[in-house]
Amino acid sequence: MMTGRSRVPHEPPTAPLNDYERQREERIKRNNAILEQLGVHTAAQAVAASHGRRLPQRHKRKVAAKGAVRKCTRLRRDTQPAPQTESLKALDSEHNELMILREYFKWKGEVVTGFVVDGHYHGWVSPAVCKKYGIVESEEEAFASAGGSKAGAKGAKSGKMHGWSNARAFSATQLRTNPNAYFYRHVEPDEEQQAQGDWTEEEHELFLETARAHGVGDKWGLFASHIPARVGYQCSAYYRDTIIPRGLIIDQRFRMTQAGKAVFVG
Repeated sequence: MMTGRSRVPHEPPTAPLNDYERQREERIKRNNAILEQLGVHTAAQAVAASHGRRLPQRHKRKVAAKGAVRKCTRLRRDTQPAPQTESLKALDSEHNELMILREYFKWKGEVVTGFVVDGHYHGWVSPAVCKKYGIVESEEEAFASAGGSKAGAKGAKSGKMHGWSNARAFSATQLRTNPNAYFYRHVEPDEEQQAQGDWTEEEHELFLETARAHGVGDKWGLFASHIPARVGYQCSAYYRDTIIPRGLIIDQRFRMTQAGKAVFVG
């Protein structure tokens, strides 16, 4: 049947070699024999075998190289120098370097004509306030009378107002025995309220006038008694934040930063 013949085809008979093919086979044999004598076949096999061994090694080295590159990249990130800390510190130090007052104003190119003080207030309570509230006329007399009947005389505050600290409550009883403590936190008893906010030109001039007459720099309660509606801690802050930075008074206990802030150094 035809189907049987299609499944099992007959192999064609092998044709005998002609003269050219016989000569070609003989040349191949002779060439192979010569190559074997020269060792070419052996060298080729060794090269092929060595290539076969190195292929996986090259693959491993390639992977290792990639790993090394990634590691180095991480190291470079980790070991990158931090922001210039020293430079930032130097800039900060330069910005906040303390200069004596005259050097500071010279550095700014400003000519100041402020008067020099020794940092101490040498006066007493304003004479008008002494007369009005029966305060003795000197510090010595005030301390001599401490604990006497004058401590509770008319005009002195007593009791603790709502929201007052203990220090403020105590100072409220010291109008006559320790007016410095009293006026540091309190205005005159007859003043309706303490002034707040920016200083007026009149208050400013009173400040400079009192400083010229009695000195300035401590005993802020006594100093404040010359400026109605202002208290001692307000005068101290105004001195530090306005008077000194403007060169209106030269107090060598202060230094200035290049940013224009007065710093008390004693």
